[in-house]
Amino acid sequence: MSEPGGKRKVLVIDDERGPRESLRILLKRGYEVATAESFDAGFAVLKSQAPDVVILDIRMPGKNGIEGLREIRGVDRDTAVIILTGYGDLRTAREAIQIGANDYICKPFDANEMPKIVQQNIDRTDRNRAQSRSLGELHRMNEELTRQVSERERMAALGIASSQLVHDISNPLTIVTGYLDLLNAEL
Repeated sequence: MSEPGGKRKVLVIDDERGPRESLRILLKRGYEVATAESFDAGFAVLKSQAPDVVILDIRMPGKNGIEGLREIRGVDRDTAVIILTGYGDLRTAREAIQIGANDYICKPFDANEMPKIVQQNIDRTDRNRAQSRSLGELHRMNEELTRQVSERERMAALGIASSQLVHDISNPLTIVTGYLDLLNAEL
């Protein structure tokens, strides 16, 4: 996540130097851009730098973009992921979207549109992160309320038990008091 007032972070993971460097050069004025030539190298950057958006090539040696997307979603549900591919394929696009890709862009990409797409996805990341924080806060509040209800139920049970105890003790005390009054009257 970017520092307040700082540049937003973009991570580009692509095994091809041309698209990777083109994106870095295109986005470097408005964003802090990190690049990686393999998914594993990019995943290490993702975990250490928490980018605001990831641009991920679909076809790479080693771990491909679909496998990588699954791994990203296993640790980060909030950061927007843009799939970048030179092989537009409806089946792959559908699979990527089902796994959690936020956008699917074909190479060659439009240099005028890419900064807009990146910004839209950064805005999506912001909304996702705010929603996750809100859900976390709601979960914490729910746990606290559950704890308080449990404590009150315990106190109510103690109150009922003590009321019963007072009732059970007061009957014999009333009898004892009556006998004491009789004894006192005779004396």
